Amino acid sequence: MGLLFKSKKEREREARRDQRHAFRQAENAIEDVKDRIKQMEKDSSKIWAQARDYMKAGQKAAAQRSLISYRASQVLMTKLEQKRWVFEQYFTKMQAAKSDQQFADALSAMNKVVRIDPERVADVFDEAQDLLGEQVDADRFWDKLYTKETEGASAGLEDHIPSLDDLGKQLEQEAAAEVGGNTAQAGAEVDARIKAGQERVRNLLDGK
Repeated sequence: MGLLFKSKKEREREARRDQRHAFRQAENAIEDVKDRIKQMEKDSSKIWAQARDYMKAGQKAAAQRSLISYRASQVLMTKLEQKRWVFEQYFTKMQAAKSDQQFADALSAMNKVVRIDPERVADVFDEAQDLLGEQVDADRFWDKLYTKETEGASAGLEDHIPSLDDLGKQLEQEAAAEVGGNTAQAGAEVDARIKAGQERVRNLLDGK
Protein backbone atom coordinates (compact mmCIF):
# COMPACT_ATOMS: atom_id res chain seq x y z
CA MET A 1 0.00 0.00 0.00
CA GLY A 2 2.93 2.31 0.70
CA LEU A 3 3.79 2.27 -2.98
CA LEU A 4 0.52 4.04 -3.78
CA PHE A 5 1.54 7.13 -1.85
CA LYS A 6 4.23 9.59 -2.90
CA SER A 7 6.05 12.00 -0.70
CA LYS A 8 5.59 15.73 -1.06
CA LYS A 9 9.09 16.02 -2.54
CA GLU A 10 8.32 13.35 -5.14
CA ARG A 11 5.07 15.06 -6.14
CA GLU A 12 6.86 18.40 -6.47
CA ARG A 13 9.58 16.81 -8.60
CA GLU A 14 6.97 15.25 -10.90
CA ALA A 15 5.11 18.57 -11.15
CA ARG A 16 8.30 20.37 -12.21
CA ARG A 17 9.02 17.66 -14.76
CA ASP A 18 5.51 17.88 -16.21
CA GLN A 19 5.81 21.65 -16.36
CA ARG A 20 9.11 21.49 -18.25
CA HIS A 21 7.60 18.96 -20.65
CA ALA A 22 4.57 21.19 -21.29
CA PHE A 23 6.70 24.26 -22.01
CA ARG A 24 9.01 22.28 -24.32
CA GLN A 25 5.95 20.99 -26.15
CA ALA A 26 4.69 24.55 -26.64
CA GLU A 27 8.10 25.75 -27.87
CA ASN A 28 8.29 22.82 -30.29
CA ALA A 29 4.82 23.61 -31.62
CA ILE A 30 5.88 27.19 -32.37
CA GLU A 31 9.05 26.04 -34.14
CA ASP A 32 7.11 23.42 -36.12
CA VAL A 33 4.76 26.09 -37.46
CA LYS A 34 7.69 28.34 -38.38
CA ASP A 35 9.36 25.45 -40.23
CA ARG A 36 6.10 24.62 -41.99
CA ILE A 37 5.75 28.21 -43.18
CA LYS A 38 9.33 28.19 -44.51
CA GLN A 39 8.61 24.99 -46.44
CA MET A 40 5.38 26.48 -47.80
CA GLU A 41 7.34 29.51 -48.99
CA LYS A 42 9.68 27.22 -50.93
CA ASP A 43 6.74 25.28 -52.37
CA SER A 44 5.01 28.52 -53.36
CA SER A 45 8.12 29.63 -55.21
CA LYS A 46 8.08 26.37 -57.16
CA ILE A 47 4.38 26.77 -58.00
CA TRP A 48 5.06 30.29 -59.26
CA ALA A 49 7.94 29.06 -61.44
CA GLN A 50 5.66 26.37 -62.86
CA ALA A 51 2.99 28.94 -63.63
CA ARG A 52 5.58 31.08 -65.39
CA ASP A 53 6.64 28.10 -67.52
CA TYR A 54 3.03 27.48 -68.48
CA MET A 55 2.63 31.13 -69.43
CA LYS A 56 5.78 31.05 -71.58
CA ALA A 57 4.42 27.96 -73.35
CA GLY A 58 1.12 29.69 -74.03
CA GLN A 59 -0.83 27.40 -71.67
CA LYS A 60 -2.87 30.13 -70.01
CA ALA A 61 -5.45 27.80 -68.44
CA ALA A 62 -2.72 25.76 -66.74
CA ALA A 63 -0.98 28.97 -65.66
CA GLN A 64 -4.26 30.21 -64.11
CA ARG A 65 -4.69 26.99 -62.13
CA SER A 66 -1.15 27.33 -60.80
CA LEU A 67 -1.87 30.94 -59.83
CA ILE A 68 -4.94 29.84 -57.86
CA SER A 69 -2.80 27.26 -56.00
CA TYR A 70 -0.11 29.87 -55.41
CA ARG A 71 -2.49 32.43 -53.90
CA ALA A 72 -4.21 29.77 -51.79
CA SER A 73 -0.84 28.86 -50.28
CA GLN A 74 -0.19 32.55 -49.55
CA VAL A 75 -3.53 32.83 -47.74
CA LEU A 76 -2.81 29.67 -45.73
CA MET A 77 0.63 30.97 -44.75
CA THR A 78 -0.98 34.20 -43.57
CA LYS A 79 -3.46 32.28 -41.41
CA LEU A 80 -0.66 30.17 -39.94
CA GLU A 81 1.25 33.36 -39.10
CA GLN A 82 -1.85 34.67 -37.29
CA LYS A 83 -2.24 31.47 -35.28
CA ARG A 84 1.48 31.37 -34.46
CA TRP A 85 1.35 34.94 -33.23
CA VAL A 86 -1.73 34.41 -31.03
CA PHE A 87 -0.28 31.20 -29.58
CA GLU A 88 2.99 32.96 -28.76
CA GLN A 89 1.05 35.62 -26.84
CA TYR A 90 -0.57 32.94 -24.68
CA PHE A 91 2.77 31.18 -24.28
CA THR A 92 4.34 34.39 -23.02
CA LYS A 93 1.51 34.84 -20.51
CA MET A 94 2.02 31.27 -19.26
CA GLN A 95 5.73 31.98 -18.84
CA ALA A 96 4.78 35.00 -16.75
CA ALA A 97 2.47 32.81 -14.67
CA LYS A 98 5.35 30.38 -14.19
CA SER A 99 7.45 33.26 -12.87
CA ASP A 100 4.68 34.07 -10.40
CA GLN A 101 4.80 30.48 -9.17
CA GLN A 102 8.59 30.65 -8.80
CA PHE A 103 8.31 33.88 -6.85
CA ALA A 104 5.71 32.29 -4.58
CA ASP A 105 7.97 29.28 -3.97
CA ALA A 106 10.89 31.58 -3.20
CA LEU A 107 8.76 33.63 -0.83
CA SER A 108 7.58 30.47 0.89
CA ALA A 109 11.20 29.39 1.39
CA MET A 110 12.10 32.78 2.83
CA ASN A 111 9.14 32.69 5.18
CA LYS A 112 10.58 29.54 6.74
CA VAL A 113 13.91 31.15 7.63
CA VAL A 114 13.02 34.79 8.26
CA ARG A 115 11.47 35.82 11.55
CA ILE A 116 9.17 38.83 11.42
CA ASP A 117 6.87 40.40 13.93
CA PRO A 118 3.37 38.88 13.40
CA GLU A 119 1.64 42.25 13.39
CA ARG A 120 4.05 43.53 10.77
CA VAL A 121 3.44 40.40 8.69
CA ALA A 122 -0.30 41.07 8.79
CA ASP A 123 0.22 44.67 7.72
CA VAL A 124 2.53 43.63 4.88
CA PHE A 125 0.15 41.02 3.55
CA ASP A 126 -2.82 43.34 3.83
CA GLU A 127 -0.90 45.81 1.70
CA ALA A 128 0.07 43.00 -0.67
CA GLN A 129 -3.60 42.04 -1.05
CA ASP A 130 -4.43 45.62 -1.97
CA LEU A 131 -1.67 45.62 -4.56
CA LEU A 132 -2.83 42.29 -5.95
CA GLY A 133 -6.32 43.74 -6.31
CA GLU A 134 -4.84 46.56 -8.35
CA GLN A 135 -2.91 44.00 -10.37
CA VAL A 136 -6.19 42.28 -11.28
CA ASP A 137 -7.44 45.60 -12.65
CA ALA A 138 -4.18 46.03 -14.55
CA ASP A 139 -4.46 42.51 -15.98
CA ARG A 140 -7.97 43.29 -17.20
CA PHE A 141 -6.61 46.38 -18.92
CA TRP A 142 -3.90 44.31 -20.62
CA ASP A 143 -6.50 41.71 -21.60
CA LYS A 144 -8.47 44.43 -23.37
CA LEU A 145 -5.34 45.60 -25.17
CA TYR A 146 -4.56 42.01 -26.09
CA THR A 147 -8.04 41.47 -27.52
CA LYS A 148 -7.77 44.70 -29.45
CA GLU A 149 -4.38 43.74 -30.85
CA THR A 150 -5.48 40.27 -31.90
CA GLU A 151 -8.58 41.67 -33.56
CA GLY A 152 -6.46 44.15 -35.42
CA ALA A 153 -4.00 41.48 -36.40
CA SER A 154 -6.67 39.21 -37.81
CA ALA A 155 -8.39 41.90 -39.85
CA GLY A 156 -7.40 42.61 -43.42
CA LEU A 157 -4.14 40.65 -43.50
CA GLU A 158 -5.23 38.81 -46.63
CA ASP A 159 -5.58 42.18 -48.33
CA HIS A 160 -1.80 42.29 -48.41
CA ILE A 161 -1.74 39.24 -50.67
CA PRO A 162 -1.95 40.25 -54.36
CA SER A 163 -5.18 39.42 -56.18
CA LEU A 164 -5.28 36.81 -58.93
CA ASP A 165 -5.46 39.60 -61.52
CA ASP A 166 -2.35 41.26 -60.11
CA LEU A 167 -0.58 37.92 -59.93
CA GLY A 168 -1.55 37.20 -63.54
CA LYS A 169 -0.10 40.51 -64.74
CA GLN A 170 3.09 39.91 -62.78
CA LEU A 171 3.34 36.39 -64.21
CA GLU A 172 2.98 37.67 -67.77
CA GLN A 173 5.69 40.28 -67.17
CA GLU A 174 8.10 37.70 -65.77
CA ALA A 175 7.37 35.21 -68.56
CA ALA A 176 8.06 37.95 -71.10
CA ALA A 177 11.26 38.85 -69.26
CA GLU A 178 12.44 35.25 -69.42
CA VAL A 179 11.67 35.01 -73.11
CA GLY A 180 13.74 38.17 -73.53
CA GLY A 181 16.67 36.58 -71.72
CA ASN A 182 16.24 38.10 -68.22
CA THR A 183 15.61 34.75 -66.48
CA ALA A 184 17.73 35.44 -63.39
CA GLN A 185 16.15 38.83 -62.86
CA ALA A 186 12.62 37.42 -63.14
CA GLY A 187 13.36 34.66 -60.63
CA ALA A 188 14.92 37.11 -58.20
CA GLU A 189 11.88 39.39 -58.43
CA VAL A 190 9.37 36.70 -57.49
CA ASP A 191 11.53 35.46 -54.58
CA ALA A 192 11.86 39.02 -53.30
CA ARG A 193 8.11 39.61 -53.65
CA ILE A 194 7.21 36.41 -51.75
CA LYS A 195 9.55 37.33 -48.89
CA ALA A 196 8.32 40.92 -48.84
CA GLY A 197 4.68 39.83 -48.60
CA GLN A 198 5.35 37.50 -45.69
CA GLU A 199 7.45 40.15 -43.96
CA ARG A 200 4.56 42.64 -44.22
CA VAL A 201 2.25 40.14 -42.55
CA ARG A 202 4.74 39.49 -39.72
CA ASN A 203 5.27 43.19 -39.18
CA LEU A 204 1.51 43.79 -38.99
CA LEU A 205 1.12 41.01 -36.42
CA ASP A 206 4.02 42.28 -34.33
CA GLY A 207 2.75 45.87 -34.50
CA LYS A 208 5.73 47.23 -36.45
